[in-house]
Amino acid sequence: MIVPDLARGLALAGIAMANATQAWMYNGFDDPDVPGSSLGGLREGSATDQFAAVFSALFVHVRGLPMFSTLLGFGIGLIAASLFRKQYPLRDARRVIVRRYGFLALFGLIHMFGLFFGDIMFFYGLIGMLLATMFTLSNTSLRMIAYGVLSLFTLLGTVLAVAVYFFELPIDEALRPSNPELTNIIDYFSANAFAGLFTLIAAPVSVIQLGSLAIIGYIWAREGYLVNVDAHRGMLWRWVIFGSVVAVGTGLPWGLSAIGVINPFTEPAWAVLSQSWGLFTGPAILAAIALATNRIQEQMHANGGIAPAWTYPFVALGKRSMSGYLAQSFLFIAIAMPFGLGVGLEASISGKLLTGLGIWLITLLLATVMEKAGIPGPFEQVHRRLSYGKTGRLEPYELPKSQ
Repeated sequence: MIVPDLARGLALAGIAMANATQAWMYNGFDDPDVPGSSLGGLREGSATDQFAAVFSALFVHVRGLPMFSTLLGFGIGLIAASLFRKQYPLRDARRVIVRRYGFLALFGLIHMFGLFFGDIMFFYGLIGMLLATMFTLSNTSLRMIAYGVLSLFTLLGTVLAVAVYFFELPIDEALRPSNPELTNIIDYFSANAFAGLFTLIAAPVSVIQLGSLAIIGYIWAREGYLVNVDAHRGMLWRWVIFGSVVAVGTGLPWGLSAIGVINPFTEPAWAVLSQSWGLFTGPAILAAIALATNRIQEQMHANGGIAPAWTYPFVALGKRSMSGYLAQSFLFIAIAMPFGLGVGLEASISGKLLTGLGIWLITLLLATVMEKAGIPGPFEQVHRRLSYGKTGRLEPYELPKSQ
């Protein structure tokens, strides 16, 4: 299937831009008194920044992460199906999943404290192990859990947004110093490790919240949503419509308040509302990609699996999504930190978004070159070797040898 890798490759662009504005490139424009600070900060009188703020609120923030979370569950569903096709008993199938995602959590923990406090792989590893306990649950039960959790967090987020509006609760306190203060690599690693502690503390909430999206992806794998798009076209379109309403209904007011078209005082409340409701855009974006590429998928089946040339770079990066994600950390440190190239130390939102996009383009180019050369992603290769043993792939089940 072209959809998962294509979606991952595209989602990494949104993740790079979102992280650039909210984590990597923190500076004076992120001060709560600066217009659009929740989106990365606007330079006074800049039409480019105004456009970037609205664009970012609509299409960047809380878009790539929920879509990736949905894909996480879809991938686990495919692995689980493969395990059962290869005759793995339930206990052994769970053991394989726990091993695979346990190593992912370990990679994430190292990444969190070593390079980037905003790591997501640790949470995904925990979610994967949690889903391994749900193999015997029916799709109805899984849907009740997923929609119940999503509804609860959306309700809590809505209540928090109202509280932020009426009681002026602070939401813009940074967990780390601004980039200009990180003048050497020791300062950076110290600040990052300290911020990582707060990320670790938030793990239970993040696992439950993002895990609900992973459950939806897992159900979609079970029921063949992305394999047989025509059979599920109605549901996929309902997700697209609902996700579009959420994106416009919360993202547009957030962007317009950031640029002062509507009351700027409401910006923090819209930011919180977009963060909570934006989770629903994850399955919606994946559904939109599946619908848009359905004809391409059918043509690939007819011509021996050959995808259109324009998809090649994105699929190449999607196959190496872990390496691409980790490469972003190395590149941000080298490019955006004062002890590196120092790009964007005084950038407002438009400069931050362009830097994030540029870093994604570098990973896209590297993945394309590696695909042409037949070189797998290095971190994927290590992960598969640790997860599955010497062959690096899921072998058919063998009965334990009698003693």
